[in-house]
Amino acid sequence: MSRFSGWTTRDVERLSGKLSIDDKAQKAKAKKSEKNSPDYVGMICSALTALKIEHVREYKFLHDRRFRFDIAIPKHCIAVEFEGGIWSNGRHTRGKGYASDVKKYNLATMHGWRLLRYTTEDTKGEMWEYKIADEIQQLIRGRK
Repeated sequence: MSRFSGWTTRDVERLSGKLSIDDKAQKAKAKKSEKNSPDYVGMICSALTALKIEHVREYKFLHDRRFRFDIAIPKHCIAVEFEGGIWSNGRHTRGKGYASDVKKYNLATMHGWRLLRYTTEDTKGEMWEYKIADEIQQLIRGRK
């Protein structure tokens, strides 16, 4: 039996330097993210940009914590969180992730932030991202 039995072409490429382990991991991660879900947060950001609402993606609202908002409108202290994976046992519905989110939301409220939360259920229907952007715009203007 050869010492190379069971090796794949990819193993040989990696060994010869044509493909690094990091490249392989990045390609697998990119392929997985393409399959799993669209960039809902990015779509909301595009709608906010179209409505000329200044926003920041991945906004760190407390300097001494790692917490970040998916989208923030710092000028108006409005935060938008997109809760993914609620039906697939994602991070937001498992114990540690859920507890961390609760702590984050409470700290945000204690520091004067108004928080809007959305799920994949909110993405059903046409122009859903503009409906969310419109809700944000109404909150900015002080209307219900």
